[in-house]
Parts: sequence; structure tokens; C-alpha cells
Amino acid sequence: MTPKPHHRRKPDLSEDPGPDPAAPEGLLSRPEVRIAVAYVLVASLWIICSDALLSRWAGGHSDTVFLQTFKGMNFVITTGLLLFFVLRRAYGGWRNSEERRMASMRAARERFRNLSSRIQDLREEERKSISREIHDELGQLLTGIKMQLRLIEDHLNERNERWLNPAIDDLVEASALVDETINAVRRISSGLRPLALDLLGLGAALDDEIEQFSRRTGIECHLTVGEMPDAIPPEVETAAFRIFQESLTNVARHARAGRIDARCSTRGDVLTVTVQDDGVGIDPVATGDPDSLGLVGMLERAADVGGKVEFDTSSGHGTRVILTIPLAEKASPFVALCS
Repeated sequence: MTPKPHHRRKPDLSEDPGPDPAAPEGLLSRPEVRIAVAYVLVASLWIICSDALLSRWAGGHSDTVFLQTFKGMNFVITTGLLLFFVLRRAYGGWRNSEERRMASMRAARERFRNLSSRIQDLREEERKSISREIHDELGQLLTGIKMQLRLIEDHLNERNERWLNPAIDDLVEASALVDETINAVRRISSGLRPLALDLLGLGAALDDEIEQFSRRTGIECHLTVGEMPDAIPPEVETAAFRIFQESLTNVARHARAGRIDARCSTRGDVLTVTVQDDGVGIDPVATGDPDSLGLVGMLERAADVGGKVEFDTSSGHGTRVILTIPLAEKASPFVALCS
């Protein structure tokens, strides 16, 4: 089966990639140069100062003192050069080993990112498949059961016999139970993958999600959907929806907020989604904590489609989550993990 084209994620700029061996570096950034220069400067200063004192004590024999200074400086410079080449060889091996280690770490990090991104895509596809099966097949079966119960109830009512009333009541209860089951199936299907995201687009999916969130939590929510392009890449819609969903979940769990104002719009070729709450605010340390899996997941999803997530927060003034994703960037083929 041919792999589906995959939108390769960009590196997360919040991570520390370490020193780049390919980056240009100044001469004094090398330790062997610094050691050799420091040796030459200190030794030269020592020789010049000591010979100046010797000249004063010798009573003005400047020629002898100059010759001694010249010989001393030659020795210092020659020794400094030898010291540089010895240290260069020693540090060169360490530097090459460090460059290979960093290159290996970057390659491993990139493979991990590709693997993580691929797993997310596969999981999203599986969610979509399961959601459609639950909504279509199980929903149709439950609807058929409800229709059969309604037909049986109508037949019993036509007989107009009093002793059938308990059976009719049981049928009504069973029909109500089927209605509750149908609603549960729709809720589970929507939780896995909202149909509005595939059928009506990102704006409708966000509107439906924030309406359900407001009913569940009792938090007052307002969503403004601005001008949206006709076609948004599916991976961008999925990433934006999941990040929006996780933002609402974080508000419900941690913010203690009473109101949420959200906006989704495009400006130029950039999709922007913001979620602003009036809660207690998020701890700035948490945004960089690797144990904050929800926040890490949001950053990873955004980076996977070439976007970024920013957290604007202040104590007592709530938190604003700002997602920006460029729409003009084209997807690149999936990089094989075995390469």
C-alpha cells in the first residue's frame, strides 16, 4: 500500500538543538587558540617587565637587555605555536567526536519527530474510520430498532385492549432508551472525529465543539469565525481542531474560568485560531515543562503542519492561546524511517 503524502513537520524552535557544527565560529572560540594566545601574552608580559627591571638594575646596558628580550620573545612565540598545534590535534579529535554526536542526535530527533507525526496521522485516520462506522452502521441499526418498536406500539394501540397497556408502556420506555443510545452513539462518534470537520469545514466543527463544551461545563463561550478560504488542507484542519479542543479541555481542568472568547480567521495565507479565557492564568514554567503532555501535544501538532502555538498569560487575567498556521506551504513526502 502506497504511503499517504505526509506534511513534514518543522523543528520546534523552543527546543535546544545544541551547537551547530556547521555554523561559522570566530577564531577565539576554539579553546586551543585561546590557550595559546593567553600563554603568549602572559609570557611576553613577564619577559618584558622582568627585562625592564633588569635594565634598571644593570645601570643602562640596554643592548644586552634588548638581546635577552628578543631571545625570550622568540622562545615564547615558538613555544606558543607548538602549544597551539599540540592542542589543535587534541581538541580536533574531541571536536570531530562532538560533531558526530550532535549529528547523530539531530538525526535521531528528526526520525522521532517523523515517527510521532506518522503515528498521529494514523491515529487520526483510525478515529475517522471508527467514527464513521459507529455513526453509520450502529446508528442505522438503532434507528431500525426504534422504528420496529414504534410499529409494534401502533399495532398494540389499534387493538385497544386494556390488558396490553403494561406492554405498551414497556415499549415506550424501550423506545426512549433507544433514543438515549442513539444520542450516546452520536456523542461518541463526534468525540472520535466530528463529521462537521469533514463535511462542513473547520469553522462549523469549531462552532459545534464550543457549543457542546458550553453545555457540558456551563462556561459561557463565544466563537467568531471570520473569512475562511474554500479549501483548507485536511491536515491543517485536523491540527487546528485538535489544538482548539485541547485548549478548551485545559480551560475546563485548570483555568477556573467563567467565560471563553474564541476566534478563527485567515489573513493572507495564515490561519489564526485564538482562545481567550478569564481564568487564573497558566504558569509560564508549565509551557516549557516536558511533563505537561497536553501543552507539548499542542506544540507538536502545530509544528507538524509548519505552524506555532503561543501562550500569552498573566496571573489573574486568564490565558490566550494563539495558533498560527501558514496555508501556502505545500506538504512534502513522508521521509522513510529506515533511511
